[in-house]
Amino acid sequence: MRWMVVSSMVLLAGCLSERQGTVGTPGGDVTDTGGVADGAGDTLVATDTAVGPVDSLGSPDTVHVWDTGGGAVDTAGGGDTLPTVDTRVVDTAGDGEVVTLGCPAAVITVAEGAEVLPQTLLHLSGEGSHGLAPVVGYQWTVEQPSGAASVFLPSASSPNPMFEVNVAGTYLFHLGVVDAEGRASCQVATYLVTVTPVAALHIELLWTSPGDDDETDTGYTAFGESVGTDVDLHLLDSGGVREDGQPAWFDTRVDCYWQAPAPGEIRFDASLDRDDTDGAGPENINFGSPGDGASYRIGVHYWDDWGYGLSYATVRVYVHGALVYEVGPTEIRNFDLWEVGTIAWPEGVVTPTGGVTPDYPVPFF
Repeated sequence: MRWMVVSSMVLLAGCLSERQGTVGTPGGDVTDTGGVADGAGDTLVATDTAVGPVDSLGSPDTVHVWDTGGGAVDTAGGGDTLPTVDTRVVDTAGDGEVVTLGCPAAVITVAEGAEVLPQTLLHLSGEGSHGLAPVVGYQWTVEQPSGAASVFLPSASSPNPMFEVNVAGTYLFHLGVVDAEGRASCQVATYLVTVTPVAALHIELLWTSPGDDDETDTGYTAFGESVGTDVDLHLLDSGGVREDGQPAWFDTRVDCYWQAPAPGEIRFDASLDRDDTDGAGPENINFGSPGDGASYRIGVHYWDDWGYGLSYATVRVYVHGALVYEVGPTEIRNFDLWEVGTIAWPEGVVTPTGGVTPDYPVPFF
């Protein structure tokens, strides 16, 4: 079976050579039926010559056109991809007769690239999107790692939003566009970003608070109250014990946390790189050179619920960029201390303790 799909694509005018160009479907090709392919206003004919998506009746298939070398668009002689308009094949009557709709093509670029570190602020752009008419509308969405709560800034409808990737893992961005004549992109564009920590030891804390209706908001109210819950990550040096033999939590010499983001002990070069005081997290600690034969305690303290009630905390441990341990969600309440576990180095093995101490006494209060 063969179907002929016709689309008048003004954007393609002046862009194709008279030679055939490859279509992104098996057996497809593009020929010029109007004489001079690089003349303005030509009609292009895409003919499917083998089984492929073009002859799938009723489905929103997309045809992509590439320059195969030479011609007006290939000004550098490199066979560059044309900025084409997608073509959607639609069986409008169910009788096998197909028509095409010229759809704007959504295009995503990310200035920082596809592989970045945690806490990178991405600069996304959809301004390369194009159509038969100017693109005027943008809609971004993202599939981000479990527990991540970042949002597009200034909004998900901006042509060039920013997005902070705070949680390790993969982020799959999607973009759909609309042109000035109301045509929507036939196919959303996607862009995958991988976020990988590089420190020898990377620890992440995330939490969710059911009583907080909007965990993505930030800052404080007019009355000086946080708009979210404040949960803190701690990493205690192996030598961090009190005189009574108990762990020396909140000792700024040996405990890495919000008040001591870089503890004073020279041999303990861990650093708290993100302190989230208004909900969801993450907080993370990076440790570049843990001591061989040492062990470190991981703790979570519920500093202040600000009236939002209980939270559920999750901790993830990465060793040389690989996730080696995840625990939670664990229920914690205001002022609780959750002793998550102990990590031995260089084995990178976490031994859970799992104990939650209610109303843990902070020594400087």
